[in-house]
Amino acid sequence: MRSKITTNQVDEYIDKLSPERQEMAQAVRRIINQTAAHLEECVRWENPCYFFYGPVCYFASSRSGMHFGFFRGKELADPAKRLVSRNGQLPHIKLRTLEDIDDAYFSELVREAVQLNQN
Repeated sequence: MRSKITTNQVDEYIDKLSPERQEMAQAVRRIINQTAAHLEECVRWENPCYFFYGPVCYFASSRSGMHFGFFRGKELADPAKRLVSRNGQLPHIKLRTLEDIDDAYFSELVREAVQLNQN
């Protein structure tokens, strides 16, 4: 049985970020938790990840800001075409500022990703 890593490790991850990235990470985390509070939050592959019947989504610091990604992102509808993927990366949305965060759109992506894992 795999061990569950505590939320404190996600807090520690966020605390190590620069102040502007901390704000973006907290905003994404809030959206995920408000949309699907039942997801298991942990640090895996050195990034905060969320699980429900398998991996759902993650966020990670990048050179230019933050990535908000989905493990099954290629299967998501993504009507705004914001998900990008190159060089084998998981599909993700690039966040450079707080203005790049769209609560309603991100919530819909999280809901759809959770639903994919339930089927």
